[in-house]
Amino acid sequence: METNTGSVLADPRWNTFTRQGFTCSCGDRHTGLFPIHLHHPVGWPGKDEYESDNTLRLDGDFLSANFCVVQGKFFAMRVRLPFLMRGAEPAAFMFTAWASLDRADFEAFIDAYKTGKLDPDTRVRARLVNRVGGFPDSFNLMGSAFQQPDGGPALLLIHGLQAGVNNNHQLMVEQRDGIGVDRMLELFAAYGHDMRSGIPLTN
Repeated sequence: METNTGSVLADPRWNTFTRQGFTCSCGDRHTGLFPIHLHHPVGWPGKDEYESDNTLRLDGDFLSANFCVVQGKFFAMRVRLPFLMRGAEPAAFMFTAWASLDRADFEAFIDAYKTGKLDPDTRVRARLVNRVGGFPDSFNLMGSAFQQPDGGPALLLIHGLQAGVNNNHQLMVEQRDGIGVDRMLELFAAYGHDMRSGIPLTN
């Protein structure tokens, strides 16, 4: 885990990354932050083939870009899982991951989503249902999902006592305290975007 707790604004690599970008192991040059998308929840039995959100079914199996139902018993939605860049807030390294909800909360979110009545003051208990690369096992971490009025995925904040896991889990700590450039580069590298050898030399 990163020990430097200073602002990324004091790190010359941050300015270079946000203005000029770094070359990447994927063959592209990346300028500034971009989200890492996790394709489906743990336990999804099918392929990564998305149906339309508009065809959502609450029985059987269903997967779209934003919603997932398994056997009519398990309900999940895509969420934003942010890690603030220390000192450069609101800039954040972002995963879009998946969180499971109780059926009643899931249906209430769907209704608000369809009617355009998403309210940032509305939050529900939600469970992270991905093993996020770059962290110890994050499956089943509990938190709160907050609706977002822009119509995008809810915001998931991991917090509180966690049953059966370390209550100083690295994901929880870094979401609370933010991350620096070294940690940002590690997280990108965990998903095939290794830019650590593509950083220009500075005087």
